[in-house]
Order: sequence, then structure tokens, then C-alpha cells
Amino acid sequence: MDLDERTLTSVAAYDEHAAAYQQSLRLKRPVADVRRFADRTRRDALVLDAGCGPANDLRLLRDAGVHPVGVDLAMGALREARMLLPRHPLVRAPLHALPFRRRSFGGLWLSGTFTHLPRAAWRPVFADLLGLLDRGPVYLACYRGNADLERLEDPVLGEVYVSAAVETEVEALFTSHGLQEVTIEVRPDPIHDRRRPWVVALGTLNR
Repeated sequence: MDLDERTLTSVAAYDEHAAAYQQSLRLKRPVADVRRFADRTRRDALVLDAGCGPANDLRLLRDAGVHPVGVDLAMGALREARMLLPRHPLVRAPLHALPFRRRSFGGLWLSGTFTHLPRAAWRPVFADLLGLLDRGPVYLACYRGNADLERLEDPVLGEVYVSAAVETEVEALFTSHGLQEVTIEVRPDPIHDRRRPWVVALGTLNR
């Protein structure tokens, strides 16, 4: 699977502006969502944070009592993550080719994970990621709308390309893959408030 040039442009933006991006999120993290997610995990579960960026959520997950492994493609973001969590497992890899065994995790944290992928890639990549999950919670947050790698001038990152989905699409994505106890909410963007709403979903995979 070759990455779209627009996806690579977005990855380059995170490389260049990783420190500023980490700082912009410092006081705007989903603390309550992390707690709800951790409540559904087994004690000391290994959790995959796919698209971890500069590790803001990764640290919250660790502090909630799970053992997260961070994955991202932007080297700049991973450098910031390494400074924040110097001894934590971090991996640089594309989402469609992660170097993990099937059913090796007890939870999936997908906050903004699909933002810079074309919509056609969401379902197959989601299925691949679920294959890495033994059982446990799945959290997904994405922009609300129907954008398909549309250009966006982000005040922190500069030029990026974003995709989005609406509540019914996210719910269908979860239920069609067998997730249960699914909740769907629409929230203000943590940085841009109501100008760019998010869809936030939480479900559980039971095998």
C-alpha cells in the first residue's frame, strides 16, 4: 500500500512542527476518555496508541495504569515523544505495516489516527489494526464531516490534508467489525473548539 502524497505532506508537517504541536495539546487532552478506556481494559494491559504523535495521549494512558506502545510515521513527533517518555516503547512505521503479532494487544487507542488517510483506506486499515487486538476497548476520534484528504491550513502545522466521517459512518465501522457497547459522541475540537467538531467513539471487542 503506497501512501498518498497528501498523506506524506501531512507527515512532513508533523516532522517540522512537532514541538509546537505538542505544546498546543499540552492542556487539551482527553483525560476523561482515557479513564473510560482504561476502565474497559484488563489490569496491566498492553495497549497500542496508533498515530501517537508527540506522546501527549501516550503519557495519559501510562498514568491511567495501562502499558501503551506508541506508533507514528513522523520522526519529528517521535523525537518529541522520546523526550517526554525517554524509556517508553516507540515505533516508527506506517499503519498498514506494523511490526506486531496478531492479537498481541489488550486495547487500541486511535485518536486522530485516520485524519490524514484517504477515506477509502479507513476500513481496511481499521480491520488490520483490529487484527492486532486480542480483546478489549477501541477508542477512535476523528473530524466530523465528509472530507477526503481536503487541504487545510492548520494554525500550528501549516498545510495538511484531512479526512473526516460522520457519526453513522463511525458507528457502522465499529458494529460491522463486531465491537460491542459502542458509544458515539460529537465534541468540539480540543484546539479549534466548535469550528471543527470531532466524532468520538468507544467500543469493546470480545473474542
